[in-house]
Amino acid sequence: MGLRKRLVLRSESEALGTEGGRLSNKDMDPIPLGSPERTWGWPSLLGFWIAEAFSISMYQVSSTSVSKGLNPGFAILAVFIGHVLVCVPAMLDGYVGCYLGINFPVLTRASFGIRGSYAAVFVRGVVACIWFGTQSFQGGQCLQLMIAAVWPSFDGFPNHLPASAHVTSAEMLCFFLFIIVQLPLLWLHVSSLRYMFMVKTVIMPVFGLTLFIWALVAAKGFGPTFSKPTVIKDGTPAVVVFFQCITSAIGPKATLALNMPDFTRYAREPRQVFWTQAVGLVILVTMCGVLGATVSSASEVIYGKVTWNPLEVARLWNNRAAQFFAGLCWVFGFAVIGTNISANSVSFSNDLSLWFPRYINNRRGAYICAVFGVCAVPWYIQYSAKSFSSFLGGYSLFLGALAGVIICDFWICRKRQVHVSSLYDPRGIHYHTLGVNPRAVVAFILAIVPNMPGLAAACGAKGVPKGAVYWYSLSWLVSTLIA
Repeated sequence: MGLRKRLVLRSESEALGTEGGRLSNKDMDPIPLGSPERTWGWPSLLGFWIAEAFSISMYQVSSTSVSKGLNPGFAILAVFIGHVLVCVPAMLDGYVGCYLGINFPVLTRASFGIRGSYAAVFVRGVVACIWFGTQSFQGGQCLQLMIAAVWPSFDGFPNHLPASAHVTSAEMLCFFLFIIVQLPLLWLHVSSLRYMFMVKTVIMPVFGLTLFIWALVAAKGFGPTFSKPTVIKDGTPAVVVFFQCITSAIGPKATLALNMPDFTRYAREPRQVFWTQAVGLVILVTMCGVLGATVSSASEVIYGKVTWNPLEVARLWNNRAAQFFAGLCWVFGFAVIGTNISANSVSFSNDLSLWFPRYINNRRGAYICAVFGVCAVPWYIQYSAKSFSSFLGGYSLFLGALAGVIICDFWICRKRQVHVSSLYDPRGIHYHTLGVNPRAVVAFILAIVPNMPGLAAACGAKGVPKGAVYWYSLSWLVSTLIA
């Protein structure tokens, strides 16, 4: 038996679209309401968002804005507005997943066509790989903090990489160690992830509250922490930085706003999906933004400079035990691991299953995502606040266009009427023209074109008008509304 035949997934006779294994496998099949696989109640859905709230990336959204010179109160307000905006597609997409029992890649077939969906999920799949690498690099930094707290000599680990690499040998070593730590957890099926979320729900809020109290006590209260005026260092208008913070807040959750069907298809009731998204995303996730703005602003009062990375704040502590437990909470409190699996590896594995349903299921796709995440050189994204914000704004405009097309198609054009079995049939009504829905493609292109000059400027292009750069500060909202 050849290698190719060995890689073919075991056939499921009851699965849809099993003709040649071209359009589905067991992980892609719809899960009807009332199915025993529908194991997520409202505690699991709410726990999902509590778990998502406390992550280093979410912390850094508001802290990077403070490091640019924005007042902490304005940074928190921008994060709140961003979460209100991204909550709308998260609620609408999440409802579709529960209502139809399908994941995001299959849902794109209704909007873009059987063949057009390949391009749609490719856009999200690339983002998921990059994010997986970025989150893993953050996890590696947590491990580095823990190791240095136990063995201080590790701070003197010889570096054999040039400064232009924006990464040290110690960071690279810890990055690969963290990848190895994650590998066993990638084996978990999506329906079992709720247990991981519940662990994180207990550990991370306690750690976040402790960090918040420390910052206020060390900075001697709210006054010194929040009285900092808005002074933008590079001369950019404050309102533009404010809008950039809104887009940055949307960025980490723009992927989840799209891939909520990957999780809500396991929810028992569509009604629970709506209110848990609203409470979890708008209120609970914003709490981590409050934490990031408070600690980064307090760091200027305490240490004399704004420190936007929470791990750098921990390194300034004169307490090795506190440093160790901070790194332990960020990693093994599943702050990084939980977010990485739910928002990135699950997304990518579902996307890759759409391309190769005969060969790729959720588990295989998750491990392939880990390989591609390493190839994404995430240290270039993470090395400065400016590059981190540029990354968040850049990819969110593509995700916003996807969200706009899918939401408009299901809720307005189709009025919630989708023939689910046709999503798995190459001769079904959702095949469209040669497998592509031209209206969806045109809408997607028109949605991203207005933001391309601003994206070029963010990537370093010269001569871009300032108006285009300022317009780009609302890239996700613009692309979503146009689509």
